[in-house]
Amino acid sequence: MDAGPGRQLDGCERVSWFGGATVYDRGHTLEAAARARRRGRRRKAVELYRRVLAVEPGNTDIERRVAPLLAETKRPDEAWKAYRHAADALARKGFVDQAIGIYREAAGYLPGKVELWQALSELEVERGRKRDAVTTLLEGRRHLRGRKRRREAIALLERGRRIDARHFETSFELAGLLRRDGMRYRARRLLFELAGWTSGAELRRVRLRLLRMQPTPVSAWRWLRSLFGRR
Repeated sequence: MDAGPGRQLDGCERVSWFGGATVYDRGHTLEAAARARRRGRRRKAVELYRRVLAVEPGNTDIERRVAPLLAETKRPDEAWKAYRHAADALARKGFVDQAIGIYREAAGYLPGKVELWQALSELEVERGRKRDAVTTLLEGRRHLRGRKRRREAIALLERGRRIDARHFETSFELAGLLRRDGMRYRARRLLFELAGWTSGAELRRVRLRLLRMQPTPVSAWRWLRSLFGRR
């Protein structure tokens, strides 16, 4: 049935008095999108929010509303694009902590997105929180499991070492991944570097891993010495 003049359509558009053309109604569109979201009609909510974005490209608030809906409807690449646009816009305006909050929300939906962890760590560095940046990369690495994602995990940890070369867990995890990826020489060199400045329980972990990689009398002796707090 055709709508009469001025009649509301689907709670988001109104028909004009001139030729039946539709006129965009922002308030009704947002209201309809929120209602669809509350009722679990995620795809409908996405469609409605995108009507607003078509008129208001770059609207950070709307991008943030639509991003989790895209993730929940199994569209991770589109969700990441929406989250990234929202976070980048806030960061450019100087709202770095808010941008970090958006990326943290995104991590709950898209933990396997490497670019997310990289972007989040860069913002932490910008805020002068280098240790948090490294911890973020280490957290991201733990979501990248299996051989197919090993190189991506290595890249995150190497980035972490460039930020703070003396973060023990980052270097220790990196050595383990390098060994599993066939780069045993690089792994041993990194572990020897760690052995040069660690002590206590950390040193014992390093010496034990070196012993397992190269079970020689020298490695065994060094491991035994570490048990007694000696290098």
